Amino acid sequence: MTDRHLPSSKNSGIGNRAGLAMMTVVLLLAFALGANGLNADVIWGDEFSSVTFMGAFNPPYTPAQVVESIFKHSPDHVPLYYLLGAGWAALAGWSQFALRLMSCFFGVLMVAWLYRFAADAVNRRTALVAAFLMATNAFVIIYLHDLRGYTLLLLLTIIHTWHYWRLASDWHVSRLTWILFVFSATAMLYTHVIGFIMLIGLGAAHIFMERGSGRSRSIIMGWGVGILFFLPYLPTLLSGSFTWGETKRAVAAIELTEPFWLLLTNGLHVLALPLALNLAYMIRRRRFAVSRQLLLALFIGLALGLVSWRFNLLAINRMRYFLLLWFPCMILFAYSVTSLPHSLKLSALFILIWCLSGFQFARSEQILEFAGHADQGKYPPLQRFAAFLQGQTGYHDYLLGFSESLVLNENRRRYDWSVADYYLKAQLGIDGIFLHTSLRRYRLERDVRGILREHPHVLLAHDPSDVPPNYARVLETIQESYMPCAALVSEPDLLIRRYVQPVMDCDHEPAPIAYDNGIKVIDRAARYV
Repeated sequence: MTDRHLPSSKNSGIGNRAGLAMMTVVLLLAFALGANGLNADVIWGDEFSSVTFMGAFNPPYTPAQVVESIFKHSPDHVPLYYLLGAGWAALAGWSQFALRLMSCFFGVLMVAWLYRFAADAVNRRTALVAAFLMATNAFVIIYLHDLRGYTLLLLLTIIHTWHYWRLASDWHVSRLTWILFVFSATAMLYTHVIGFIMLIGLGAAHIFMERGSGRSRSIIMGWGVGILFFLPYLPTLLSGSFTWGETKRAVAAIELTEPFWLLLTNGLHVLALPLALNLAYMIRRRRFAVSRQLLLALFIGLALGLVSWRFNLLAINRMRYFLLLWFPCMILFAYSVTSLPHSLKLSALFILIWCLSGFQFARSEQILEFAGHADQGKYPPLQRFAAFLQGQTGYHDYLLGFSESLVLNENRRRYDWSVADYYLKAQLGIDGIFLHTSLRRYRLERDVRGILREHPHVLLAHDPSDVPPNYARVLETIQESYMPCAALVSEPDLLIRRYVQPVMDCDHEPAPIAYDNGIKVIDRAARYV
């Protein structure tokens, strides 16, 4: 192994114990930032796809059923994340907190592996700063608690690139390294289709940088074997349309340069200027570790741009596909900061500005638009509904709530359920609807009376601290023929009370839930007491 390929990390000024202690703090910080959002908001459209593929509405799903669900509802997805999610849900449950926690775990592992890769490729000080920048990047934090496979994809991408780095650097490696190199390539492809873009970019960078390497052909053959293992699933993937619904919003990659830099620099463009100048200086000084990371980022970006141009892939709400560029860019940022004179003070100043900027950026609506969350609207706290009502509902209960958005009740394309169904049917075993807060007079009364004709027990839910404008009329309509029972939930910002027909008692036994061949069955013969 030569210095050209893998600079030693011994001269970084950070010992093994000190590096381990500081990385422990960074990993705890990453977990805390991810965990902070696990229950922060209701699942959005793409997360709803995830719970559907995992089998939330008819658990438990076998691996074959997960693949069948993907093929039925959205065949342009690949199954690895959802297979892991179905197994995780069987152990941890179907609440959004439990399901999102899996993405947080993958994210923490991703930060840890970034440190390992950067420590080998550059040095420990650079690795520590790179891991911190990744863990505190406002855009990355979104995916630390997002019920999607992007943290798993980033983890696998870094693992694969690390093994590639070891092989291309002529390290003495074992057979296990080759196996993990091939396995991680296949796993990337089974996690997200943009894994192909990563392999294209990495392959192009390899041909450009390592065409004279003794292992060059073996590495290319390893990628071929990894792709070969994906071929059985390729017909299913090709039956979908990856650009469905996005063609009109797709833009040229060059138009996304500004938002890309905004996200990459944690909401502060000016941070890129001194880093770019110092990187140019390092490249001029023939710092090969920097040049290799920069070329890797350039080739991945070029592959992303070319694929986007061919398939209309990129839109302003799909900036998450640029996350493939995050790990080499974080290493470049970190190396640029730590290689300056008086780097300790400058690193501390840079990190302070980075964190303050990221804190402000994370609170903006703009970042949600880039992540595709801007259409979420103002939803009621459905995760609290599910948590408070656990064990208190019966099959005949019907929840009637209020929302400023009708998206909650809509069955998304190709799906038989809505976002509201995930919280009510999948977690509580009941039906329900959320009336739009602007619904008035005749139509409002007609809809409510139609519900009352079909449901003997109605759970009326609202926020007492922010009473919906049509709540009083709905309550009046219910009380005309139903009698009130004790409140099931009575909080300052959430009141859920049961109303029943006068011929019935307020108390009844919740209907037992059983499973028949993997399908949730609620006992319709449950008696009221």
